[in-house]
Amino acid sequence: MSSLKEKYGDWALITGASSGIGKALAKLLAQKGFNVVLVARRADALNELAHELHNNFQVDTRVVALDLLKPDAVQALYDEVSTLDIGLVIPAAGIDEMGQFLDKEYHSLERMLKLNIHVPSEIAHVFGKKLTARKCSGIILVSSLFGYQGIPNFAAYAASKAYILTLGETLNVELAQLGLDVLVLSPGLTDTPFTQSMEIDFSKLPMFAQRPEIVAKTALNALGHKATIVPGLLNKIYAWENRFIPRSWPVKLFGFLINRAIKAYQTQSRLAS
Repeated sequence: MSSLKEKYGDWALITGASSGIGKALAKLLAQKGFNVVLVARRADALNELAHELHNNFQVDTRVVALDLLKPDAVQALYDEVSTLDIGLVIPAAGIDEMGQFLDKEYHSLERMLKLNIHVPSEIAHVFGKKLTARKCSGIILVSSLFGYQGIPNFAAYAASKAYILTLGETLNVELAQLGLDVLVLSPGLTDTPFTQSMEIDFSKLPMFAQRPEIVAKTALNALGHKATIVPGLLNKIYAWENRFIPRSWPVKLFGFLINRAIKAYQTQSRLAS
């Protein structure tokens, strides 16, 4: 990983940089000497992170406080940083909508699908054209372990991440000849505000939460060497099991386990109130 900056240049751009895996990636890249463009909605959190990275690692930063769900947001982002020689782009921003599909307001699902599918696709397309003009460049797309199969109570979220997985696998082949390395990162359960806010008792699931720093390090180690990466041995087993057993089996199993974990959370909440 020490040669990343030599390979991809001076600047990296990360969306969703204010927390979770995006923040961990920004810190790790700054530690390796990258100047970083930090993108998220919350200017205060981005400015605090930018100050930390500049002081700790003596790198330059550019803060772009932007709601990526706004019309033409990706083009606005591109225009904002067009003068920078960005060699690595990581669209890590994403949201989930937990719950039964028909119980959700479709407007909420639509927002999620836009941020999880349309925004990273557009970022890869808009920035990809600039990245291929460099000698070597990279894109890390963030999928999920849930992208490998249907997940009850996360139906649209899992489907959105399956799209990113397929897109990234394809771009890894299409763009390799143009000097653009594409990696799909598919984390399992990770200890981030993203998962901490879910109304679910994760202790009832056969999963172990990974630290975002470990996930970020795994991704950067794999960039330029693999098309996809699933951090963690148990997560790898979950990702690949449906190649050896009927796809319906793990879908039903996870449906049972997640329903049990949701009910456990609801019981705990009632007892605490």
